Amino acid sequence: MAMGCASLVFGFGIPAFLFWLPTVGNNRWRFEASPVLSGICLVVAALGLFLAAWTGWVQFHHARGTPVPIMATKKLLTDKPYSFCRNPMALGAMLLYSGIAVLASSFLPVLAVFLFAIFVLAYIKLIEEKEMSLRFGDEYLRYKQSTPFIIPRLSSLGRKSKA
Repeated sequence: MAMGCASLVFGFGIPAFLFWLPTVGNNRWRFEASPVLSGICLVVAALGLFLAAWTGWVQFHHARGTPVPIMATKKLLTDKPYSFCRNPMALGAMLLYSGIAVLASSFLPVLAVFLFAIFVLAYIKLIEEKEMSLRFGDEYLRYKQSTPFIIPRLSSLGRKSKA
């Protein structure tokens, strides 16, 4: 139930909000996105959606958990997509929402995504990483040292999974 609600909020609610946001206020926040920029944003949003969905699938099928804290994963995930960066779901969400924000042709959704990213990254750094250290101990600390936080290293994209 919680996973279904979270999927609705993050998969439909936030994108709908980002498309609705430009209708608030006047048009001075709007801009014209070129067809090339729109195409790039569609690719970025699709990549973000794929990464977030892949991460959720891996969490559920390989660690018997979800991104929702009520059903936390039972094991530390370090194979793909977690071999790219420690927070591929956050990266996927930010890519998805960034692409949608630019497609909405307004600086308001872009600002909202920027603020959302700051909040999510602060939450992960200040709360989630401490919880992961307590739950998985030295295994997590080694993983944390060897895997980037949010921006994958190009060398990690071709690396084989540790599974």
